[in-house]
Amino acid sequence: MNEQDYARTTFDEVASNYDEIELFKISAEHMSDVIQMNTAKRTLNVLDVACGTGNVVLECASVLKESKFDAVDISEGMLAIAKANAKKRKLDNVDFHLMDIAQLDLNKTYDVITCSYAMFFLDKAPQVLKSLVAMLNPNGVVIFTTFKARTFNPSTEIILPLLEKYGSQRAKEYDINDWKNLRTTKDIERLTSMALVNDMKMHGKDIGYDLSIDGWWDLMNNTSFKGMLMELTPENYEHVKSEYYEAMLKHADMDGEVELFADSYFVVVS
Repeated sequence: MNEQDYARTTFDEVASNYDEIELFKISAEHMSDVIQMNTAKRTLNVLDVACGTGNVVLECASVLKESKFDAVDISEGMLAIAKANAKKRKLDNVDFHLMDIAQLDLNKTYDVITCSYAMFFLDKAPQVLKSLVAMLNPNGVVIFTTFKARTFNPSTEIILPLLEKYGSQRAKEYDINDWKNLRTTKDIERLTSMALVNDMKMHGKDIGYDLSIDGWWDLMNNTSFKGMLMELTPENYEHVKSEYYEAMLKHADMDGEVELFADSYFVVVS
C-alpha cells in the first residue's frame, strides 16, 4: 500500500473522532493569523489541501468572510464531516472536493494555498509542493505545517517499538528520522530546495496541554498511528494497549496526566 492509499484508509477510519483532537483547532486558529500576516489583500481565493474535517478552512472562512475557499481531501469520511461542520457554522464560502493532493485538477489559481500536517505523508512531496506553488497568483503564498521533532513524545518513543514488537509491518519499516518526515528545519529546507523554492520563511508555534493516559490512547487511535494499530490482531492490540498504559504512567504527574507537545513549524513559500 502506497502512502496515499494508507492515508485514505487511515483517515476514513478516524474521521468520526478527528474533531476531538484539540491541537488541530489551536493550529487552525494560528493558520488564520499567518494568512493575514502574509497577504495584503482582504478578499482572497484560497485552497486548503488535505483539509481533513475542515479545521483550517472553516476557521479561515469564518474570519475571512469575503474570501472564497476550495477544500480538498482524499478521504470521503473526512470530507463528509467537513461538509457537516461547514453547515453547522453556516458558512457558504467553501466548496469541497474529493481529490488526491498529488493529482489536483481544479483549473484555478489562488492567492493562498494551505496544507496542514500532510506534506510528510506524500511519496513525492517536492513535486507536490512545486505544483502548489505553480498554482499561485502573483504574490501568492503556500503555507504548510509540520510537527517538530519532540512532538508526541514520550508517546511516540513508547508506541513505535510496541507496534513493531506485536506485528505492525509499517512500524517495522518506519524510520522516524527520515528527512521526509519534516521534523527539523534542515528537513524543511531540503524539501523547499528540491521543490525549487527560492523564497521561504518559517517560524515555530508551541502547542501543548496536559492529557490523561486515556486521552493519549485516544490520540494514538485517531491519528496516523491508527493505520499501524489496524495491522494488529485483536489480542496483540490489547497487548500494545496494556504495555503502552504501563509505560506512559511512568511519565504522568500527580493527576495522572502527561503533557502533550504538538509544537509545529509554519512554513511560508512563494
